[in-house]
Amino acid sequence: MKKLFLATFVLGSIAASSAFAAGPTDLSGFSVGTTAEFSRGASNATDGTSDTGQSTALGLQARYDWSLAPNFALGLGASYSSGNHQAGTYASGAAATINNRYSLDIIPTVALANNFQLYGKLSSIYGAASSDDGANTANVQGVGYGVGVRQMLDKNMYWQAGYDLNQFRDVSFSTGTTSSLKENVLSIGIGYKF
Repeated sequence: MKKLFLATFVLGSIAASSAFAAGPTDLSGFSVGTTAEFSRGASNATDGTSDTGQSTALGLQARYDWSLAPNFALGLGASYSSGNHQAGTYASGAAATINNRYSLDIIPTVALANNFQLYGKLSSIYGAASSDDGANTANVQGVGYGVGVRQMLDKNMYWQAGYDLNQFRDVSFSTGTTSSLKENVLSIGIGYKF
């Protein structure tokens, strides 16, 4: 279903590039930004626990976009999210968290007006998951899907808002517990386009 959503978004963006010939500003270029993130994580572990947690974090992002049509661009980017993203509590009482999450992103963008853009995001995500023993961590990797809007405030400054669904591969700890982690992330931020 997620692949169908992403494929539909990409194809719709390409089709919309001719339907919305609004003459936008150039979509090509490098941009950097910062975001406030509000996440709700979930864990489901073999120790019998299934729990959720909420957290806030500061995000940093950078990307470069190439214009492929007057109203369509494809971007490559990287993002980093600070702190411990809560995903609940294990049976031992230790917090289930994903720490220092970062990603590599592919970002198709369609301009809907001169200063308003809709984007999708496919991400390869990484981080460190806290173990149920409360002391150790294990590296985790997964896939993220996202959608968002960006509005240019002037030639260089912008604000954006987005939603991401991050699903990590199951991670096994030295205690024998295996955990499945995921998170839903809402973000809002500002940035600068060069």
